Amino acid sequence: MVTVSDEPTSQRVWELFSELLEYPQQSPVEALEECRELTRATFPDAEIRLAGFQAFAEDATLGGLQEEYTRAFDMDETHSLYVGYHLLGETYKRSALLLEFMERYREYDMEIAGELADHLPVVLRFLAVCDDSELVDVFLGEAVWPMLDMMARKDKKSDDTAQDEDRPPAVSLPYHELLAALLAVVEVVTVNDREPLVITGSVEWPSM
Repeated sequence: MVTVSDEPTSQRVWELFSELLEYPQQSPVEALEECRELTRATFPDAEIRLAGFQAFAEDATLGGLQEEYTRAFDMDETHSLYVGYHLLGETYKRSALLLEFMERYREYDMEIAGELADHLPVVLRFLAVCDDSELVDVFLGEAVWPMLDMMARKDKKSDDTAQDEDRPPAVSLPYHELLAALLAVVEVVTVNDREPLVITGSVEWPSM
């Protein structure tokens, strides 16, 4: 069973990451500054990544932000923001997972509109309101962490392959820095012998 450590993680951090990973409708600089302040002491690696993204965001127009967001998440399936897609693919198990997520959201009177239940910003918004620490453990350890870990491993493998073939690695997109920052937070607050769980055979989470 994955458990969350005693490191003080403000629910506000999940809320801010949820906002930052939504399709941009306004400048994210204010949210970035708050998120950096909340992560600086406990999650220094995350704060460094956030600072890198802020350097980009401060000089970008809203149109530029939207263009980069689309490039990062909508035009590259390896960085899709749908948790179930990464863990389960387009299978009936993902459909069951979506129903499971929706049931948990209803328990907290959380409504979603215009997005599927496994969209990462939606999941993070739920973590920001959920006061059940065991349930947060499950969402982090069996959904958010493995998803982010899988993307990070794919990026590393791609870079290693490029190096072996004596060609430059793929250019990192600014919005990918947000995923790296989020992973840095999740790795600190989640404890499971340094390895995230991956949902493979079932979506019937025992603790849920």
